[in-house]
Amino acid sequence: MTVVVRRATLADLPQYAQLSREFVAVLPTTAIVGISDEAIFDFLFRALDNPDIGVWLAEQDGDIIGICGALAYPLYFNPQHTVVQELWWWLTPAARGGSAAKKLMRAIEEWAAEKSASALFMIALDNQNGDRVSQFYTRSGFQPMERSFVRKVP
Repeated sequence: MTVVVRRATLADLPQYAQLSREFVAVLPTTAIVGISDEAIFDFLFRALDNPDIGVWLAEQDGDIIGICGALAYPLYFNPQHTVVQELWWWLTPAARGGSAAKKLMRAIEEWAAEKSASALFMIALDNQNGDRVSQFYTRSGFQPMERSFVRKVP
């Protein structure tokens, strides 16, 4: 059972959107701002045509078992440098611990190189095995950069 990573297509959107809903459900921001299935699908639909957003999936035996996406943008304080930031990265529970995670990260890394990015930012959600994901990143050559916090605006 080989895992294949490829760019997502319009035909993938129904199954891709389902995994996106699973990802969004665990985000701390979802409790604050909410999200709708329509918004997820609309975003993914637009992202497929946006050259600054990469949208990938990991597939095994015809099923999507993982998804990821990234954004390329000029670094705000040094705009002559492009950076790439992972925006989402989600694996089905059965796919965790296998080769899909590394292959999805490799897709983002390769795209960052194609974009001539100077840096790649990866995210570890604290509420989703943050320490374990951080260790994975460290073993992959990343260094810790910052921690993010969120709350509802009063």
